[in-house]
Amino acid sequence: AVLAADSETRDFLVEKQAEWAAELGATTVETSKEWFTYVVSDFPTRLTDFHGKEVDSDSIVSDEIEIQTGLKPIDIRPSRQFSDNPLTKTLLVSFLKPIKRFWSLFGSSAARLIDKTDRPRQCETCWGYHFARNCHRQPVCQRCGKTGHIIDNCTAPEQCINCLGPHQANFRKCPARPKRVHGVLRRLTKEQRGHVRTVGAEAYRQRHLAQQPESHLEAQQSDDIASHEQPSIRGPSPAASGAPSCIMVATSPQAGYEAEEEPEHPRPGSPRKRRIVLITRPLDQE
Repeated sequence: AVLAADSETRDFLVEKQAEWAAELGATTVETSKEWFTYVVSDFPTRLTDFHGKEVDSDSIVSDEIEIQTGLKPIDIRPSRQFSDNPLTKTLLVSFLKPIKRFWSLFGSSAARLIDKTDRPRQCETCWGYHFARNCHRQPVCQRCGKTGHIIDNCTAPEQCINCLGPHQANFRKCPARPKRVHGVLRRLTKEQRGHVRTVGAEAYRQRHLAQQPESHLEAQQSDDIASHEQPSIRGPSPAASGAPSCIMVATSPQAGYEAEEEPEHPRPGSPRKRRIVLITRPLDQE
């Protein structure tokens, strides 16, 4: 979306859309207007005339809506909601102004204004955006998006089942979440969903890679602590054998080392020992 500073700038951008829309990859350019959308349930799937012949419902429905409401609808479309009755369907009718009187179509239920505070329903079985009672999919974990366990027993990194990003499936700002357009919740198209999942998977990979050096450092520190706690087998005394002081070196493929001296209490009659441990300092991440 492009946010204009004022209405004049907005109108100018719309007028000159042919000069800049292609650069942004836009297929259509339109101004944002508030729509008032009504749900018309139990609308007949087919309309017939007095002789029983099926008629073109598009033009008839539009004219009937204008007669019933006094306003011309700007959009009429079937709902994607599942209907239990094969003889009826649900229509979504949008206007630029709210309708202040009761209206219905050809014996349908009364038209109902969609409340903009409605949230997209999310199934707690597969975490898709649909009614749970109609879901027959395999249950997945809310945290990691995998099957075979629930969130209470999950310690895996967070990954959304919908967008593949590094968050749980019920994240309110998930890019795969249906968004409200002109007062109606719209699901992503197949192409949009594919793009969102590609970006989400890359974000998950980047975060996972960023956490790996920290995990590696913690594991190395744990190994160092364990090795210090274990009793070491000492060789002959340097005083008796003439060997140099003991030097322990912890090798690592990464660069950037620093020496840390750890003094030990010398035993009587032996020279003072000095123990040098080389530890890895993690590279500074920019």
